[in-house]
This record gives sequence, C-alpha cells and structure tokens, in this order.
Amino acid sequence: MPGFRIRVAAPHDEQAVSALLLKSYTALLRPAYDPATLEKALPLITKANPDLLASGSYYVACGEDGSIAGAGGWTKHSPTGRNETARNGNIRHFGTDPDAARRGIGRALMTRCLEEAAAAGLEELNCYSTLNGEAFYAACGFRTVEPFDVKLPGDVIFPSVRMVRPL
Repeated sequence: MPGFRIRVAAPHDEQAVSALLLKSYTALLRPAYDPATLEKALPLITKANPDLLASGSYYVACGEDGSIAGAGGWTKHSPTGRNETARNGNIRHFGTDPDAARRGIGRALMTRCLEEAAAAGLEELNCYSTLNGEAFYAACGFRTVEPFDVKLPGDVIFPSVRMVRPL
C-alpha cells in the first residue's frame, strides 16, 4: 500500500473495520497476551462500535484501492466511565492492518485525532493502551499513568495501560 488517505468513518464501514480489527488484534496482540486471555477478549474487542462509526471523530485510513488499512478515533466519553473531565477526551479503538504496519498509518490517524480534539477545545486525551501498544502511544507523546484492567462483557478482564497526553 504505497499511499493512503484519512477520512471520517461511517456506519457503512462496520464490516470492513471489524475485519481490520480482527486481523490486527489477532496478529499484533499475540506477543503481549496469553492465549486464554485472547481467546476470551478477541471476540469482544474486534467488533466495530456503531456509535464510534457514527461519531464523526472516528477515522479510517484507506489505500488507493479504497481498502481500509487502519482505524482509530477519539471521543469525549470515556470507554471505561472513569477519568472524565470537562476538558479531556479519549483515544478509541485503534488498529492497523499488520500487512501495512510501520508505514505511518497509525501516526497519521493519531495526528488527525490530536488536531480534531484540540480544535474541539479539549486539553488532554486519555488512552487505554494494549500492553504492546504502549510504545506507540509513548512515541505519540502519551505518558504512562497506571496499569489498568479493562472489564469487558462476561467478566473478561483485559490488562491495559492508562496513558495521558496534553494537547
């Protein structure tokens, strides 16, 4: 994929974003999580969130052929219901096709999120990173605050890291 463009996601992207997240998380999370955790968590975290797709602040990176090679966004609302203030928001549901990794897609999506969140008047973004995503977010200016167990449906516990970044 030599080039890509970032566009606002839409509800009709649900199937393509879900396929991307499944491919991305299945391959990229394997080194950081035990198989039992992934077996329980992957069916829950690889489904595109319809509310995010309709939010206007969730984006997809499309290749020249229109295929989706990355996705991610931000919202005012926290996915955990914690650490919300009037001046912060949250990075949400990032993923990159492993076949297109390390080509600037994640960074381009993050840049769009940072610019749009700042333009909306936010001063800080939270991120609940996967264990192996911490280095990416740190390279984007986030700092680690604490380990954080995300509670998924069915009492599935998914270890993550809470990070923050000023805008």
